[in-house]
Amino acid sequence: MKKILCASWLLCVMMKPAFAAHPLVTDDAGVQGDGRHQIETNTDWSRQAGQAGHTGAFTYTYGVTDRLDLFANLPLTFQSPGGSGVGDYSLGAKWRYYDRDGLALALKPELFLPSGDVDKGLGNGRSGLGLTAIASYETGPWTLHGNAGLNYSRYQLDSDDAAKRRLAWRTSAAVWYALNEQWRLVADTGVAQNADRANRTWPAYGLVGVIWSPNESVDLDVGAKFGLNKAEVTRQFGLGVTLHF
Repeated sequence: MKKILCASWLLCVMMKPAFAAHPLVTDDAGVQGDGRHQIETNTDWSRQAGQAGHTGAFTYTYGVTDRLDLFANLPLTFQSPGGSGVGDYSLGAKWRYYDRDGLALALKPELFLPSGDVDKGLGNGRSGLGLTAIASYETGPWTLHGNAGLNYSRYQLDSDDAAKRRLAWRTSAAVWYALNEQWRLVADTGVAQNADRANRTWPAYGLVGVIWSPNESVDLDVGAKFGLNKAEVTRQFGLGVTLHF
């Protein structure tokens, strides 16, 4: 039973299908711009079923054009029931194909590469794919975001292949409210198909946070995430720093 709980906890912690602006899970349709760079680091502390976890991520993004970004994301686990180490890193792109009258639409394909230790539950052992459709709408101080995505996963271990889904969907929505040019209040909620074939409960979450931008080059954020059912992490607290240049 303890091994089952640990595996379930790792599934929820590892379910970060697409990189989004921390602390949010829902991504926005914004891109960096031609020749611009972004570096983001973040860390999160979580708890589920009495198990504590500590994860992080490092993401680099480059603006190829005013409509296209390329990015690389490296997830890290500092503490979990299975162990610590790097997860499956990913390479991807974000293409903003529509931007008019406050509405922006984008597509984000992503390739997951098997860099995580399979025996520790930090990776799948084989490459996978993800695709996210993104919509953002800005009106006054409010900005709304919506995501719908699919992930296709392959597994090295036969036990994982039998127990986990290869194709899983996810959807989420977020809202930003700009208090002024420096402060934004954010909220996020979403649901996903459970990666465990035997579990019909869809992990669902709620999240609140704040982003402070002291200047155009730096964003500092803090957020708290809460599980809306037992399939999601019970609670999670995170910090992040993003640099634009």
